[in-house]
Amino acid sequence: MFCLIKVLIYAVFLWFSVLPVKGQNDGNRTLGNFFDFSSLFGLDYGDREPEVQENYDFVIVGAGPAGIVVANRLSENPDVTVLLLEIGKAEIPMLQQIPGIFFAQAATDYNFGYTTERQKQACLGLVDQKCAWHQGRGLGGSTIINNMLYVRGNRRDFDYWNSTGNPGWSYDEVLPYFLKSENANVKDFDDNGYHGKNGYLSVEDAVYRSPLAEALVESCEKIGLPYVDYNGKEQYGSSFAQFTMEKGRRRSAGAAFLNPIKQRKNLHILTNAWVTKVLFKEGSKEAEGVLFSRNKRMTKVNANREVILSAGAFGSAKLLMLSGVGPKAHLQEHDIDVIHDLPVGETLYDHPAVLGPVFTASKLKDKNKNSNTMLTAENILKYMLGSGPLASSFSESFVYFRTPFAPYPDPKWPDIELIQLFTNPGDDGTESGRKYFRIHKKTYKKYFAPLYNKRAFMFLTLLMHSTNKGSIRLKSKNPYDHPVFNYQYFEDERDLEAIVHGMKGAVAITSQKPFQDLGVKPYTTKPPGCEHLEFNSDEYWRCHAKTLTYVGYHFVGTCKMGPSTDPTAVVDHRLRVHGMRRLRVVDVGIIPVSPTGHTSAYAYMIGEKAADMIKEDNHR
Repeated sequence: MFCLIKVLIYAVFLWFSVLPVKGQNDGNRTLGNFFDFSSLFGLDYGDREPEVQENYDFVIVGAGPAGIVVANRLSENPDVTVLLLEIGKAEIPMLQQIPGIFFAQAATDYNFGYTTERQKQACLGLVDQKCAWHQGRGLGGSTIINNMLYVRGNRRDFDYWNSTGNPGWSYDEVLPYFLKSENANVKDFDDNGYHGKNGYLSVEDAVYRSPLAEALVESCEKIGLPYVDYNGKEQYGSSFAQFTMEKGRRRSAGAAFLNPIKQRKNLHILTNAWVTKVLFKEGSKEAEGVLFSRNKRMTKVNANREVILSAGAFGSAKLLMLSGVGPKAHLQEHDIDVIHDLPVGETLYDHPAVLGPVFTASKLKDKNKNSNTMLTAENILKYMLGSGPLASSFSESFVYFRTPFAPYPDPKWPDIELIQLFTNPGDDGTESGRKYFRIHKKTYKKYFAPLYNKRAFMFLTLLMHSTNKGSIRLKSKNPYDHPVFNYQYFEDERDLEAIVHGMKGAVAITSQKPFQDLGVKPYTTKPPGCEHLEFNSDEYWRCHAKTLTYVGYHFVGTCKMGPSTDPTAVVDHRLRVHGMRRLRVVDVGIIPVSPTGHTSAYAYMIGEKAADMIKEDNHR
């Protein structure tokens, strides 16, 4: 009886969380936007309304994975006081720990809801020719709404950082920080020396795996792509996905690093706190605190030792510029007093990607054909017991390989990532999948809708080493305005050609016997605008990529790490803002080049390493 009651509770709150509100024109709002379920069911971080002091040793802005890790590690010392300020709210574990509903969660106010500028060579089949740029907010940042994939990247990434003026960031030096965070349960690779066992963050295999995942690994081996631990010694090859989950449930940064330490009295956590400015001592370049808005009231708080910005690649860059640290001419355009001229926001990278290729699987015996057949009492009960398709984020396995367009000569440094999903947007009987990807209704009806009630799956084809570089700017000096994004996918044709090579690689992999035994065939329906092109030709895949563009949500570089001699760098190798005192940036915005991994994993490592550097620099 108790299990049945829990199943009903999960079902009811799942429904109310994602139920669209009639009359909303943007199609991106649910009852969760209007009723704060977190106030009733949110994670308990101890004192939910701390009495804010005038002074703290450290003030941390932003409770994404990097900021949360820093808050945890600095507050280990009971003599140090830490204030963590977060613009969002606590997550709802009952709902947001269900991996299988991450599409719907992006439609709530746990997401900033950014979009790109109108694209010229990409996103052509999406609403307004704009891709979604999902960016989480709340205690956990994007780890509340992301796909939970844990991908550290390639060892060569970090060695490159180290060799280009960032000492201390080689792979051998950062690996211990990855291990420090982790409590891994990765069946085939637990004992290879590349997984931690004593950290706060659970990393595990999927508890549900379709036959497609096994077929992928077997097929890759047949064409010379070995089975590897992509978070281990080498990345090149194929592998089953590793997730930031615990027994089939999402493990956000907040749940992992804050909930276990809620008894600490020296750590104050304040949600719904919008930091509007970093404050500096008069006539100097030394940070002394921050100004934040909460409940329509402005509050100033002082940092005796450091102000630490961990608001993400967009948030930290935006706050620096609002505070007078950024490109001089741009700040003067908005009548912002210039404290220090730095190239904040002038570097921005992401991973361009594509929804596809798509395949049908006529011999696959799997009753979970679509979202309607997944959300059943049986599957909810299985989820409660730690199994079943709701305990999956739909992503199952990876392939990493190189194209002729890879920018680095090392043959073990891949530039393509294929993510194999056991589903596709056509499986979704609701609007959530279409809206998550911003697929235009015409595109959806033509391309994805015919797949409903058919067994089909797809790949997400990602280019890891994009040559495209963009920027972000302030819209105005109003801190509540979203930033302006200047980023055009496929502006450089080399990116598009590499993506095409990756998509054709997916077709070659699925032509192998393990997939053929499942009746796998390419889905030959063509997206709008591509009907006149020969299927599987380079011209066709170029059109497909431009029409059904996807993105990695792996935004980096806006507060780029580099030596003072680098005119594009914002912070040094210890993450201190160049030319400033008592001010650091600790988030993925410091990553200097497009990485060969997913940024949430990097964020945990950056937070761990930064915490040690902060302790060293403050003699603690």
